[in-house]
Formats: sequence, structure tokens, C-alpha cells
Amino acid sequence: MMLINPNADPIERSLMKGLGEIEPATVGHFLPSGCMKTEFRASLDEARIIGQAVTVRIPSIDSTLCHKVVEIARPGDVIVVDRCGDMTHACWGAAMTLAASLRGIAGAVVDGSVTDILDIRRIGFPVFFRRLSPLTTRILGLEGEINVPVQCGGIIVNPGDLVIADINGVCVLPPGSAQAVIEHALHEQEKEKTQFSRMKEGVSLASLSGADGKIPPEAFREHV
Repeated sequence: MMLINPNADPIERSLMKGLGEIEPATVGHFLPSGCMKTEFRASLDEARIIGQAVTVRIPSIDSTLCHKVVEIARPGDVIVVDRCGDMTHACWGAAMTLAASLRGIAGAVVDGSVTDILDIRRIGFPVFFRRLSPLTTRILGLEGEINVPVQCGGIIVNPGDLVIADINGVCVLPPGSAQAVIEHALHEQEKEKTQFSRMKEGVSLASLSGADGKIPPEAFREHV
């Protein structure tokens, strides 16, 4: 069975601009959830993607809808692929990369394997993936779903969720919480700049971070 739902409504440009100013590592400092497992690799070390999720669920070796989702996603979107645990058959390669790049897709997150990694790098398209494999999926026309909730990297991704990713990892935010997360992250990033300046002046990290205040005096032992 196949199912193709419409794309989620686009979010405000101001939110996208704000997302472009924050980093996944900053978000990971304070969000209790929403960051994917750390096994993901980036096709490019400097890769960074920001965009709304267009999800595709490929439960078998049938990648028919993986090819179709490139036409459905809008320029600036991020394609998020749930391979339902299959790490053997690559659903993303050179042809998918070129098609997505020509469409202006921001990037892709594949919870599974990709192939043609050298071509992906030559095209300069950011793909976050788990593994490489020469064995690929097939165009069978049997099953798959587009724009449904999927599981990717151990978290649920809904169509229209906001994806930010770089070499440190992939974070996913519901649109309704994005503004609060952006404001908090920008505040944390400014604090970090100040912290780094103080450290260069000779102030210890433990005192700046508050670690010193968490260590009781009895933890220290004298040399015998």
C-alpha cells in the first residue's frame, strides 16, 4: 500500500533565519529530547542543513516513493527517510542526490545506508546517514508513505518539523517550540563567547561553569 499526504504548511521566514543562527550542539545542551542518535555521519564535514521535514517511510527494498518525494518536497525542505531498520539496502545515491540538488532541497537525513558517497560529495549535497552499502533498493511500486510520522535516529519526526543538522548531529524541533528554543540557544551561545573570553584571561572553566560549586570540600584528599 502507498500513501502520499500533502506537505505541512510552511513556517515563517523569521523562524528559519533564527534557526540558521543556532547550532545543534547548543540545542543539545538544554533540550531533554529531540536529538537523533549519534551514529549519523555527514557526507561533508562542513555540511549544515536547516529546513522543514518532508518525511518518507520505506519499509522494504521498494524505493519508489523515495524517488517521488524529491518532486513533492519544496526548495529548502529536508527529506527525512525512515528505512524501518534496514541497514543493508541503500535508498539514496548519486541519482537521488542530483535530483534533490536540482530541486533546491536543503539536504537529507537517511536512517539507513546510502551509496555513491564520492558522487554525493562531488555534487556537494549534505546527506546525514548511518552506513554505506553497495547493495541498493529497487523500484517495485509496492509500498511506502510520504508525509507521515516516522522514526529516525531514535526519535519521532513529523511532517513539517524543523531540522537542524551539522557534523555534530541532527536535532528536530516542533514548529510551535522553535521560537523559544532559538531564543534560549542564542542566549547560550552569547554566554559561551563570554566564557571563552574569560578563560583566555585566566579564569578556570570549573569556576565559570559552576562545577566548583558542586564539589564538596570533603571530596578533596591531601597527599600522604
